[in-house]
Amino acid sequence: MFVRSVLLLLMLASTAWAEPVSVNDIRVKDGDTIYYKDVEYRMVGYDTPEIQTRRRKVGPDERAVASIATERFAELLKSGPLDLTEVECACSAKARREGTCNYGRKCGLLTLNGKNIGDTLIAEELAVPFRCSLSRCEKMPDWPKIIEGWNTK
Repeated sequence: MFVRSVLLLLMLASTAWAEPVSVNDIRVKDGDTIYYKDVEYRMVGYDTPEIQTRRRKVGPDERAVASIATERFAELLKSGPLDLTEVECACSAKARREGTCNYGRKCGLLTLNGKNIGDTLIAEELAVPFRCSLSRCEKMPDWPKIIEGWNTK
């Protein structure tokens, strides 16, 4: 855990910029991805279920939770002052050279009243922690299994 925290701090230290942003300049794609002034950003530190993905078939339960997470994310954006910090994306040197890092998206940390929005979504069980080092990320969450676990609580 300590190593992950240090890596996250290192990522934040290599910030390209951090600035207050207006919700009017943000378009929500899903629970962990936004467009800010037409630039796509994947939020770091958490992952939400997928509405659709090219990697696998998405079932109805996951799609339903993904829709709720997306709506909640959009709702949170409207509830206070926002700051967007652009951070280094985790990817291999080869992907960086080829321009394929993170599917062409930038990476960012979005805070609401100084608190990471991802932490709120995690607390509300609409997301799970998802950490990356500078060169690679954890294995993607198994959303069908996670949602099944939530349903049996």
